[in-house]
Amino acid sequence: MKAVILPDYNQNLIRALVGMRIEEKPIPIPQKGEILIKIKAAPCNPSDIAFLRGGYNIRKTIPAIPGFEGAGEVTFVGPGAPNDLIGKLVSCFIQDDKQGTWSEYIVAKLDDCILLKEKMPIDQAACFTVNPFTAYGLFNLAKVKGSKAIIQNAAAGQVGKLIRVLAKQDKIKVINIVRKEEHLKELIAEGEKNILNSTDKNFASSLHLKARELEANLCFDAVGGEVTGTLINVMPPHSDLILYGGLSGQDLSNIDALGVIFDKKVIKGFNLMDWMNTLEEGEFEDISEYLQDLFIKGTLKTDIQESFKLIEVVKGIRAYIGNMSAGKILIKP
Repeated sequence: MKAVILPDYNQNLIRALVGMRIEEKPIPIPQKGEILIKIKAAPCNPSDIAFLRGGYNIRKTIPAIPGFEGAGEVTFVGPGAPNDLIGKLVSCFIQDDKQGTWSEYIVAKLDDCILLKEKMPIDQAACFTVNPFTAYGLFNLAKVKGSKAIIQNAAAGQVGKLIRVLAKQDKIKVINIVRKEEHLKELIAEGEKNILNSTDKNFASSLHLKARELEANLCFDAVGGEVTGTLINVMPPHSDLILYGGLSGQDLSNIDALGVIFDKKVIKGFNLMDWMNTLEEGEFEDISEYLQDLFIKGTLKTDIQESFKLIEVVKGIRAYIGNMSAGKILIKP
């Protein structure tokens, strides 16, 4: 099989990309409880970019095959795996040291896969295991807290778009924060009303007023750095800020310590794998069924800007980092 090979990590992303190559590798053989998947499509996510730079919490033995997420057809099963899975489509998320979805084949444990419905579009399935469940898990926190309104930055991103759809279904208002004028125009075109540009000089005061007007007591922060301080400082008392990404690449700062203490505010992290581990038996499968139905109906949709062959992987990643808000890029072996 052919696979993308990362020979070494490099903090300089361009150098990391230049070093990548395509190699012929033996098709892996599934062991007990594993399945062999022929990859049909695999996305590039921010976590993949961090991985290439050596800044992700998963570091594989170098040289490594990148790619954590993807979808494909089960072509062979190992001992203990059901034979009737052969020919079925699955979505997968794999962080195994010797595996990577930017390849023609991959071996996966059953627990790392989601069985897909026949009508699930393959491009949407390729991006199914991370963003949709992240959006669902985050939004569920708003329902548990009983929030009338929530705040989210990176609102033009894929998680932000999915959260908006879920919020409309439950009639919870969303204050969307963007940092580019073009993204503001996109959200206005969608019919959104509560949109703020974080680059405006009056951003903090505007958010302060809007958060109190709509009683927004929960914030989803994908950025980190100084932004986190700005957000938590202007939120009403008894508010929670959930940090689920670090797009800024910076440590949290600018936080009003006394405000956190006396206004009883909370900053906490959200990790998708940890959230999944809190689910009761059968609950994940129920959520998967629910989300797949929304994708099949077209209620939920991950934006795909373009697809690339394995040999075009560098070109594809360059397109993605050049405009992440335009949607995912897919690598199709």
